[in-house]
Amino acid sequence: MRVLIDGACPYCRALGRTLKALDLGGTLQVVPLQEASGLDPKALLEELHVLEGDRTHRGYAALLALARRLPLLWPLYPFLLLLVPFGTGERLYRFLAKRRPRARASRGGDHP
Repeated sequence: MRVLIDGACPYCRALGRTLKALDLGGTLQVVPLQEASGLDPKALLEELHVLEGDRTHRGYAALLALARRLPLLWPLYPFLLLLVPFGTGERLYRFLAKRRPRARASRGGDHP
């Protein structure tokens, strides 16, 4: 499983470090999205992408995929699922994603 993070975002880099620490099996690859190819660069900057085989999880779905994959996050998985109906989890994800430091610094540029 590959996790594409924004290498220019301090929150994203912290998330990458946290995920690596939670990955007891050492199966995650945390990669700066700036090194990714074959995916829409604008979409990569707007939301977290997790690549799992031939599947691409984006935004809140990426968080769900990580919670399913990392045993230390399994206790959170049922709670995260409760936020799926009516798009609650996705809206919360987008609210937080729009406020990350790089998004704030680039308004009018690469971010909404």
